[in-house]
Amino acid sequence: MKKNTDIRTLSDKLFSAKRVVLFPHENPDGDSTGACIALSLALREAGVECFVCSERPPKYLDFLNTEMFTDDCEALQPPYISAAIDCSETKRLDKRADAFEKGSEKLCIDHHLNDVGFGDLYYIDEEAAAACEIIYEVIKEAAIPMTRDIANALYTGIVTDTGGFRYSNTTAHTHLLAADLMKTGVDHVDIMVNLYNNKDRIKVFCEAKAIDKMLFFAEGRGVISYLTSGEMAEMNAHSQHADEIIDRLRDIDGVEMAAYLEERENGIKVSMRAKTTSNVADICIRNGGGGHAKAAGCTIDDTMENVFALIKHEMEDALS
Repeated sequence: MKKNTDIRTLSDKLFSAKRVVLFPHENPDGDSTGACIALSLALREAGVECFVCSERPPKYLDFLNTEMFTDDCEALQPPYISAAIDCSETKRLDKRADAFEKGSEKLCIDHHLNDVGFGDLYYIDEEAAAACEIIYEVIKEAAIPMTRDIANALYTGIVTDTGGFRYSNTTAHTHLLAADLMKTGVDHVDIMVNLYNNKDRIKVFCEAKAIDKMLFFAEGRGVISYLTSGEMAEMNAHSQHADEIIDRLRDIDGVEMAAYLEERENGIKVSMRAKTTSNVADICIRNGGGGHAKAAGCTIDDTMENVFALIKHEMEDALS
């Protein structure tokens, strides 16, 4: 754990403020979205004006209340407290970094591997399965009632970052916290159906294309695939349509380590997963990224051909 503060101090700072702006990482996922929704709802319940400065979450999260999200950072006039949520470094705030820096105080609440925290106050619990676990504690510390909407958002974040409680980051504490949230009336079935049983057709097309192009190596223990920007355009696909490809690759029998590469405007986005004993965070950290031992990523400013060769070589070394 890396911190220069504690849960009580974070909670007091946030819930005593007049205005708070939350900043999830770029391309918000279920955990960052759920954490921001839950915290913003709790802050508003306490009379704090709160917005989430971010692009809209992916379509599969439409069942959650996302009305507090805005990508018009210029409309968010100081003074306000800035809080980066589920974000390991300022570069993952992309174009919103300036808005984050305008905060009278800057907080960071995260659970990713990170050598150095950022902001005036930072709390990084690498043992937490999801950022939503930490936000749960922040809200409980403020003695804000755990409404069904808040609990739904937190439960969604925990479910997505643990892969439905299948990943190795799942702990006894994770299950106890989830059980406590379910006592509020969380609709477990509805959330699971929305997350895993209502897949967009374009997402299926993306997965099929990537699976068709996958390359196995290291006696089948490694697999890598990619999609170019041209291929994405042909399918009218966006990054959110490809966010589960890496999981499809990792789930193949015999695969220990998987990588999915996607061509974007700022370079090649690399997503990596490990199944049992391997550590993909080491590879991503060496290449300017970060994450967890079993789930990590980075963005490399180079050609697809070069990045493909680099990541494949790194994986081969790790698997040897």
